[in-house]
Amino acid sequence: IKMMKVATRTLTKGFDRLSLGITLALLCIVAFNIIARFLHNITDGSVSLMIPGAIELSKYALLFIVFTALPHASVSGMVRVDLISNNLPKKLAGFLDRLWLVLMAVFSAILVWLFSQKALLTFARGDSTQDLQIPLFYFYAVISIACATTALSCLVKAFESSISNAESSV
Repeated sequence: IKMMKVATRTLTKGFDRLSLGITLALLCIVAFNIIARFLHNITDGSVSLMIPGAIELSKYALLFIVFTALPHASVSGMVRVDLISNNLPKKLAGFLDRLWLVLMAVFSAILVWLFSQKALLTFARGDSTQDLQIPLFYFYAVISIACATTALSCLVKAFESSISNAESSV
């Protein structure tokens, strides 16, 4: 379990860095295009510095941001109603936390299967994005790996929680 814990932490940190990098890139693309559009407007269209495919880049950047942030968010608690969980008995709250993690792992595993099938299909067909002609299977492959990391992280956290609860009750 320790090796899996280290592996999931490493993958999660990698996805956190990727998510941050993509967020910064998105910020730069949007800021640059705002300035470029302003220059385009004040020069009556004679100066056009806008990034080709900026809308497409932004769309796929947002997609990557969501899925690359998911492994970290799923184990650190995406949404939690402390008002309810703080007033539950500790064993019940722990059980519900572990149940949530297992359900999230199952959901993520289903997403892995669906996105990996889509990656294989888009690879076989040679599908690419409309403006920049980026092969679509890259997106689906990265999302599949992020979802697999999410599933593994949730299972490790659930197993780790059940072990720590069992040790504390002894």
